[in-house]
Amino acid sequence: MARKTKEDAQKTRDQILDAAEQVFYRKGFTLATMADIAEAAQLSRGAVYGHYKGKLEVATAMTEHVIQHTSPFQADPALSALANLKQYCLQEVRSYIDPSPIQRVLFFLYVGIDDTPELLQLRFNWEKKRITQINQLLTLAITHQELPTDIDFDLISLYCQSVIEGVFSIVYFGSMSESERWQRAEQLCTYSLQRLSMPFSQP
Repeated sequence: MARKTKEDAQKTRDQILDAAEQVFYRKGFTLATMADIAEAAQLSRGAVYGHYKGKLEVATAMTEHVIQHTSPFQADPALSALANLKQYCLQEVRSYIDPSPIQRVLFFLYVGIDDTPELLQLRFNWEKKRITQINQLLTLAITHQELPTDIDFDLISLYCQSVIEGVFSIVYFGSMSESERWQRAEQLCTYSLQRLSMPFSQP
């Protein structure tokens, strides 16, 4: 019986977090209420408060839950490091655009959290993971002599981050069809990362 109670509690928490994902995506952190989350979860407010003290705790748990269950990037051993870097950039762009739990959570973290320190830290943690992944692939590219050893590592890392953000902006805000947007995204990522093997001119 105790096991069943524990399983039921986890099911209720998942129900709350799934509902919170939709509520925070639509309303943002400031406007969302525990009553909104309870209604979306088809639970009483008491049931929600029985698991979470308030909406900040719900928002934190929701974000961590979705990020934890998002599949990490898997490098293809048959591809070069730079080819894998391109695939990673495209995966990141898609995570911000294609409707999914991670897309809704990222939209929330970048648009709907105001200046709440705990949620800003979660966004920072996501960005830190992105930088770590980029740096790992760049290090591999240097090891495999796809990039020169004396390249300005910090600069190209920032460049790769700007590629993701730039391609996202063009694809998300541009007036392109679904097929064209991803064709252009791949072309932009390919061209941008080809530039890495060219020397940077000094100002």
